[in-house]
Amino acid sequence: MKLFSSLKILDLTRVFSGPFATRHFADFGAEVIKIEPPKGDDSRNFPPLINNWSGYFEILNRNKKSLVLDLKKNKDLNIFYNLCKSSDVIVENYSPKVSKKLKIDYSIVKKINPHIVYASIVGVSDNVNKKYYDVIAQAESGLISLNGEKEHMKISTSIVDAFSGMKLAYAISSALYTREKTGNGCKITVSMKGSAFDLLEQNLIATSISKQNPPKVGNMDNAIAPFGLFKTKDGAVIIAIGNEKQWKIFEKFLQKENNLFPKQYFINNQLRLKNIKILKVEIEKILKKYSSNDFSTILDKLDIPNAKVNTMTDIMADQENYDEKLLEKFKHPIAGTIVVPTGGIKFSKFHKEKYKKSPDLK
Repeated sequence: MKLFSSLKILDLTRVFSGPFATRHFADFGAEVIKIEPPKGDDSRNFPPLINNWSGYFEILNRNKKSLVLDLKKNKDLNIFYNLCKSSDVIVENYSPKVSKKLKIDYSIVKKINPHIVYASIVGVSDNVNKKYYDVIAQAESGLISLNGEKEHMKISTSIVDAFSGMKLAYAISSALYTREKTGNGCKITVSMKGSAFDLLEQNLIATSISKQNPPKVGNMDNAIAPFGLFKTKDGAVIIAIGNEKQWKIFEKFLQKENNLFPKQYFINNQLRLKNIKILKVEIEKILKKYSSNDFSTILDKLDIPNAKVNTMTDIMADQENYDEKLLEKFKHPIAGTIVVPTGGIKFSKFHKEKYKKSPDLK
């Protein structure tokens, strides 16, 4: 039995956040029909590209089916309405104005299927018609203002898209659970901007108390120290000291390596945060003689949370990622052998679907 064996989803979403959410259901057995306009999802043209195949599109749309519909035409719109009758979930990420213009908004669909779970990802809300992307959410939420050393810096990957997609998958699962109990469908709206606010950690509440913007901390953290990136002889490691017990163990190591280590500046977390620049210099003095791998091994023995800063090639070369089924190698008919993320979710009684490549446009 598959986790979502009887679930049928009409996926009208494009690019990242929506397809990321629906991929979770496709990976675990749902029938996900990706409905695309004649020109296809924009992300079919995003690199890496090989013979009209997109690696970007692949990782978000595996295990799905494709159906081309021009929803501006009555014939195709009626095909969509007929599909709604037998579907459990509709997912879309149009702006509210566009979904109404296309006549596919919840007020219309619920008349066709009152039990439908209708899920939308929007930029701000159903009341704000604004075209939205991850980078806009990063900017408007203040995430960008927290990154970098001096200048603002965006997060390199589309973290808000991914997080919004995760929240949407969670919300859909919650709505389906409730429908099992009550028989009632509903509409779900997930805000990208609202999701981004959830990624601010303590920074928003700190500003509400202090009335000041948090300081930029670059590769450090503004709540815990030492908690961030430190340079080694051949690269960098992350050291994540989460409590005073861990600090005492690490402090003994630092004193052993340098008997002049000025521990009086770092007695507690508040002092370590205040003197983080001095602490970084002192730690990196010691790290200069260690490779990243060697230093990570030392910290492992001390039971101190750490990680070597890996590159993409490091990740693909690490057999643990495949043994633990976090990454998967797939022989693609166009691209050859590709490495893809599995999603990292395991159920004791259910298994992820065998990998099926993303659908051709048809």
